[in-house]
Amino acid sequence: MSGFESPYPPAVSQVGRNEWELTCDMTYRDGERVIVVPAGQRTDWASVPPPLRWALSPMTGAAAALLHDHLYRVLVKAGEMTYQEADRILWDALQLLEVDRFTCDSMWASVRMAGLARGRAGREGWSHDALAVLAIMLPVTALVAVPTLVALPFAALIALIKRVG
Repeated sequence: MSGFESPYPPAVSQVGRNEWELTCDMTYRDGERVIVVPAGQRTDWASVPPPLRWALSPMTGAAAALLHDHLYRVLVKAGEMTYQEADRILWDALQLLEVDRFTCDSMWASVRMAGLARGRAGREGWSHDALAVLAIMLPVTALVAVPTLVALPFAALIALIKRVG
């Protein structure tokens, strides 16, 4: 059985403008594997670029995003799992948190795409996932691109007004 065991939701404190820190250990079970995210782990939640935050909140699946940050920073880095495995666990955790399927798929495909920039280790398993990633990202890009391009000038204007005022 997979899922968050303790605590849920995670106990965090804000330590920067867009950064939070886990204040006590968080446990997630992935089948037989128990993953403990230790207190002190920092996160920006889902790393959503500001121009896209209208479509996806950085807080979407917050516990899953915190878990994924830990998997990349610790377990993948130590060679205990691959990026592909970490990305699958993200998708599973989002499903367990009852995040809608479109968002789960979009977040999974985004982290798989980002894996391409992580060298050979990030490309491992990519040939297996490429078709699914493209099938997800093409419509997502079409749905997000037009409104984002329309909103960008207004976001820039608001940022300018805040800076001046």
